[in-house]
Amino acid sequence: MRSAHSLPELANPLEIAVHRGDLDALGPVWMDLVDPSHPGAAFRSWAWVSAWWKTFSHGREPFVLVAREGSIPVAILPLFSEPSALGGRRLAFMGEGIVGSDYLGIACRGQDEQRLARPFAEFLASQPFDELCLDGFMRGDPLLTALEGTISAARAEVDPRHRCPHITLAGDFATYLGELPDGTGQQFKRRLRWLEKQPNFSIDCLTDPDAIVRGLDALFELHHKRWSVEGGSDAIDSPDVEAFHRLAARALADHGWARLYLLNVAGAPRAALYGWRHGRSFGFYQAGYDPEWRQRSVGTVLLGEIVRHCFTDGVQEFDFLRGTEGYKLKWANGWRETVRLRARDASWRALLHDAGRTAYWRLREAGKRALPESALDWARRARKKVVR
Repeated sequence: MRSAHSLPELANPLEIAVHRGDLDALGPVWMDLVDPSHPGAAFRSWAWVSAWWKTFSHGREPFVLVAREGSIPVAILPLFSEPSALGGRRLAFMGEGIVGSDYLGIACRGQDEQRLARPFAEFLASQPFDELCLDGFMRGDPLLTALEGTISAARAEVDPRHRCPHITLAGDFATYLGELPDGTGQQFKRRLRWLEKQPNFSIDCLTDPDAIVRGLDALFELHHKRWSVEGGSDAIDSPDVEAFHRLAARALADHGWARLYLLNVAGAPRAALYGWRHGRSFGFYQAGYDPEWRQRSVGTVLLGEIVRHCFTDGVQEFDFLRGTEGYKLKWANGWRETVRLRARDASWRALLHDAGRTAYWRLREAGKRALPESALDWARRARKKVVR
């Protein structure tokens, strides 16, 4: 299906078409379109999305919107289509779910996002669907604003999802460290001095694709060790998720974005941190550490040394992405918020689906309120063990 939009500032009319074929066919132009200065650059990239699609596409069909001016692609919005509960159709972002993608939206050059948002919103509003569920928007995203102005308020709702702390890197590392609360900076320096005296202490930064893929094994092991005492990880909970990360990390490393840091002591990795450097930003995606070395703050030391490196390397922002864990809030000096837009069709089927979903969540929340916190904690741990 096609939709043509003429914008006054464009020499050629804008055409939006649905790409239902192989994502790899779009790979080179897609990576070129992604704005590296956008905080969601990695999540919007072909490297990330194609790995997600190869891993989690069962029962789904691609619904990738490609905008062209004449014959030249200027933007890509990666969506998929899947059957809804009552036999209709659900549209959603590629990249949603367990892998924790933040700041999803249009892959395009930065100066084009604002003017292209409205045509994409109008195209989506014209499509038949029971549910449009776009989870992972950054609040204030131009496409989100355009959709809110295009889809009737009676058919759409926007829910808060996650806070994403970040560090704006200004000045020098020593000054920044001295301003951290609760003695965090002094603790970092003490723990670093102690670790530097231990045998074979080192911090390695892996950027080669093969090295990063091998290094992920250490990250996974340390991550699972760290979360084993709490019933298991909610972030890396299956072989499929690990396989996805190997694919995505290799592709991101091929484009020079991926970074995997290992803190080694006494001949073995004791902490690991995986993220991406794009534009003037560093995105902290996942980490892990050996619980036996927790009292030595190996995770804090590794984090601090990476932040130090970002200061010296000209990085302007260190983004912790989703999650308000205490250690993130101690290091951060700002935050963003992500939201989820849900819209439904006006059909009876969509109304029934929406009513059923609302009833389910109300019952779920009522059950949670009725149970004591100790029982809820036991249930969470039991569920994690069953999933693993």
